[in-house]
Amino acid sequence: MAVFRTGTAAETMSLGRRLARTLGAGDVVAFYGELGAGKTTMIKGVCDGLGVEETVKSPSFVIVTEYRGRLPVYHMDFYRVAGPAELEGTGAESYLGGAGVCLVEWAERAEPFYPEGTVRVRLEFDGPGRRVDIEGRELGPAEPGE
Repeated sequence: MAVFRTGTAAETMSLGRRLARTLGAGDVVAFYGELGAGKTTMIKGVCDGLGVEETVKSPSFVIVTEYRGRLPVYHMDFYRVAGPAELEGTGAESYLGGAGVCLVEWAERAEPFYPEGTVRVRLEFDGPGRRVDIEGRELGPAEPGE
Protein backbone atom coordinates (compact mmCIF):
# COMPACT_ATOMS: atom_id res chain seq x y z
CA MET A 1 0.00 0.00 0.00
CA ALA A 2 1.26 3.47 -0.89
CA VAL A 3 0.41 6.49 1.25
CA PHE A 4 0.10 9.99 -0.20
CA ARG A 5 -0.80 13.34 1.29
CA THR A 6 -2.58 16.11 -0.58
CA GLY A 7 -3.09 19.63 0.65
CA THR A 8 -5.50 20.97 -1.96
CA ALA A 9 -8.24 19.76 -4.29
CA ALA A 10 -5.84 20.37 -7.21
CA GLU A 11 -3.28 18.01 -5.62
CA THR A 12 -5.97 15.37 -5.07
CA MET A 13 -7.01 15.65 -8.73
CA SER A 14 -3.37 15.41 -9.79
CA LEU A 15 -3.01 12.19 -7.80
CA GLY A 16 -6.09 10.92 -9.64
CA ARG A 17 -4.41 11.66 -12.98
CA ARG A 18 -1.35 9.67 -11.85
CA LEU A 19 -3.60 6.74 -10.95
CA ALA A 20 -5.33 6.99 -14.36
CA ARG A 21 -2.02 6.34 -16.13
CA THR A 22 -1.98 2.86 -14.56
CA LEU A 23 -5.55 1.87 -15.48
CA GLY A 24 -6.77 -0.28 -18.32
CA ALA A 25 -9.88 -2.05 -19.55
CA GLY A 26 -11.55 -4.11 -16.85
CA ASP A 27 -10.00 -2.28 -13.89
CA VAL A 28 -12.17 -1.51 -10.88
CA VAL A 29 -11.20 1.23 -8.43
CA ALA A 30 -13.13 1.32 -5.14
CA PHE A 31 -13.09 4.65 -3.28
CA TYR A 32 -13.65 4.79 0.49
CA GLY A 33 -13.98 7.81 2.74
CA GLU A 34 -16.46 9.87 4.64
CA LEU A 35 -18.51 12.68 3.15
CA GLY A 36 -16.22 15.46 1.91
CA ALA A 37 -13.04 13.36 2.06
CA GLY A 38 -12.30 13.92 -1.64
CA LYS A 39 -13.64 10.85 -3.44
CA THR A 40 -15.36 12.79 -6.22
CA THR A 41 -12.43 15.20 -6.50
CA MET A 42 -9.99 12.36 -7.03
CA ILE A 43 -12.37 10.68 -9.49
CA LYS A 44 -12.45 13.94 -11.48
CA GLY A 45 -8.67 13.67 -11.75
CA VAL A 46 -8.86 10.02 -12.82
CA CYS A 47 -11.44 10.89 -15.47
CA ASP A 48 -9.31 13.78 -16.72
CA GLY A 49 -6.34 11.41 -16.94
CA LEU A 50 -8.49 8.98 -18.94
CA GLY A 51 -9.41 11.69 -21.44
CA VAL A 52 -12.97 12.38 -20.30
CA GLU A 53 -13.99 15.84 -21.50
CA GLU A 54 -17.45 15.95 -19.91
CA THR A 55 -18.09 17.54 -16.53
CA VAL A 56 -17.72 14.83 -13.90
CA LYS A 57 -19.96 14.98 -10.86
CA SER A 58 -21.10 12.54 -8.24
CA PRO A 59 -23.95 10.42 -9.62
CA SER A 60 -25.79 10.32 -6.27
CA PHE A 61 -29.25 9.77 -7.70
CA VAL A 62 -28.31 7.11 -10.23
CA ILE A 63 -26.09 4.10 -9.72
CA VAL A 64 -23.91 4.55 -12.83
CA THR A 65 -22.91 7.47 -15.02
CA GLU A 66 -21.02 6.59 -18.20
CA TYR A 67 -18.31 8.80 -19.70
CA ARG A 68 -16.24 8.50 -22.86
CA GLY A 69 -12.46 8.84 -22.75
CA ARG A 70 -9.57 6.75 -24.04
CA LEU A 71 -11.59 3.94 -22.43
CA PRO A 72 -15.22 3.90 -21.34
CA VAL A 73 -15.49 5.12 -17.74
CA TYR A 74 -18.28 3.90 -15.46
CA HIS A 75 -18.67 6.16 -12.43
CA MET A 76 -20.70 4.30 -9.82
CA ASP A 77 -22.08 5.78 -6.62
CA PHE A 78 -23.36 3.43 -3.94
CA TYR A 79 -24.27 6.12 -1.39
CA ARG A 80 -27.95 5.17 -1.52
CA VAL A 81 -27.29 1.42 -1.59
CA ALA A 82 -27.93 -0.38 1.70
CA GLY A 83 -25.87 -3.43 0.75
CA PRO A 84 -24.75 -5.71 -2.07
CA ALA A 85 -28.16 -7.45 -2.23
CA GLU A 86 -29.69 -4.19 -3.50
CA LEU A 87 -27.42 -4.32 -6.54
CA GLU A 88 -28.74 -7.67 -7.72
CA GLY A 89 -30.78 -7.23 -10.86
CA THR A 90 -29.67 -3.63 -11.46
CA GLY A 91 -27.14 -4.57 -14.12
CA ALA A 92 -24.32 -2.88 -12.20
CA GLU A 93 -22.32 -6.12 -12.15
CA SER A 94 -22.23 -6.11 -15.97
CA TYR A 95 -19.82 -3.16 -15.88
CA LEU A 96 -17.21 -5.00 -13.82
CA GLY A 97 -14.35 -6.49 -15.78
CA GLY A 98 -15.66 -5.12 -19.07
CA ALA A 99 -14.18 -2.87 -21.71
CA GLY A 100 -13.98 0.15 -19.42
CA VAL A 101 -12.79 1.35 -16.04
CA CYS A 102 -15.19 1.28 -13.06
CA LEU A 103 -14.77 4.01 -10.43
CA VAL A 104 -16.92 3.30 -7.37
CA GLU A 105 -17.77 5.88 -4.68
CA TRP A 106 -19.02 4.68 -1.28
CA ALA A 107 -17.49 1.30 -2.09
CA GLU A 108 -17.88 0.03 1.47
CA ARG A 109 -21.63 -0.27 0.91
CA ALA A 110 -21.17 -3.24 -1.42
CA GLU A 111 -17.83 -4.75 -0.42
CA PRO A 112 -18.32 -8.35 -1.65
CA PHE A 113 -19.40 -6.98 -5.04
CA TYR A 114 -15.88 -6.29 -6.36
CA PRO A 115 -13.67 -8.69 -8.32
CA GLU A 116 -10.23 -9.86 -7.29
CA GLY A 117 -7.63 -7.28 -8.22
CA THR A 118 -9.80 -4.29 -7.32
CA VAL A 119 -7.72 -1.20 -6.57
CA ARG A 120 -8.72 0.34 -3.23
CA VAL A 121 -8.35 4.06 -2.53
CA ARG A 122 -8.99 5.30 1.00
CA LEU A 123 -9.24 9.04 1.58
CA GLU A 124 -9.37 10.60 5.01
CA PHE A 125 -9.02 14.00 6.56
CA ASP A 126 -5.46 14.72 7.73
CA GLY A 127 -5.21 18.16 9.28
CA PRO A 128 -5.96 20.71 6.57
CA GLY A 129 -5.36 18.16 3.80
CA ARG A 130 -6.03 14.53 2.99
CA ARG A 131 -4.29 11.23 3.48
CA VAL A 132 -4.78 8.95 0.47
CA ASP A 133 -3.93 5.24 0.73
CA ILE A 134 -3.78 3.34 -2.56
CA GLU A 135 -3.74 -0.44 -2.40
CA GLY A 136 -3.36 -2.73 -5.37
CA ARG A 137 -1.60 -0.43 -7.80
CA GLU A 138 1.87 1.12 -8.03
CA LEU A 139 1.91 4.71 -9.19
CA GLY A 140 4.80 5.94 -11.24
CA PRO A 141 6.59 9.16 -10.37
CA ALA A 142 4.77 12.43 -10.73
CA GLU A 143 5.22 14.13 -14.08
CA PRO A 144 6.45 17.73 -14.24
CA GLY A 145 3.72 20.05 -13.03
CA GLU A 146 1.97 17.39 -10.94
